[in-house]
Amino acid sequence: MALTYTPEHIFMSKRLVYRAFEDNEEDKAFLKQQILNDHTIQVMSTDRLPRPSHSQSTEAFVKMFHDSMLGVLICLQPEGHPKDDSEYPSNDEVARAKPIGHVGLFNHLGPDTSHHRNVMLGISLAPGFRGKGYGGEAINWGLDWAFRYAGAHRVGLAAFSYNENAVKLYRKLGFVQDGREREAIYHLRAWHDVILFSMLEHEWETLRGVEKN
Repeated sequence: MALTYTPEHIFMSKRLVYRAFEDNEEDKAFLKQQILNDHTIQVMSTDRLPRPSHSQSTEAFVKMFHDSMLGVLICLQPEGHPKDDSEYPSNDEVARAKPIGHVGLFNHLGPDTSHHRNVMLGISLAPGFRGKGYGGEAINWGLDWAFRYAGAHRVGLAAFSYNENAVKLYRKLGFVQDGREREAIYHLRAWHDVILFSMLEHEWETLRGVEKN
């Protein structure tokens, strides 16, 4: 698939727009209620002990994303907006767009290691928006942003072995399995592996049909 984004379309994909977290009650309420306190996300996407999340957790989460390489809310394109990528939504339209999740890229090796160009991708979708292809669309957008604009060489992500849908999706998108952290996650009185995936710059170029410089 050849890249078709133009500079004014950087923060948009086929059905979605991507915007920054704002320091307002609406964004904080979405994160707290739909992401941090969602039981499915807690047990399928994080290694935190499942328990109710308080307001300070929301503040810490927002700070983490503000400090990351990329941290954005995934939003549905505004209702009535053309679906042919012919026009980027206005700022007012983006501000009103319905958030359905978040996606981020993190320098997981530490603040002094950016020269390795090795980042981790994280994503979560709110209840009611899973299984509709939004996750794959947002991950592909994140990959394109990382390799095209941020100069990444490697994008990694991880999945718990019992999260079969995530494992299947990452392989479908072209990620390569690097290995496993054996019995690293305790869930429902059993031990499970963490499966490690990555995509390298040349693999992304092949997938997208991008000519090498």
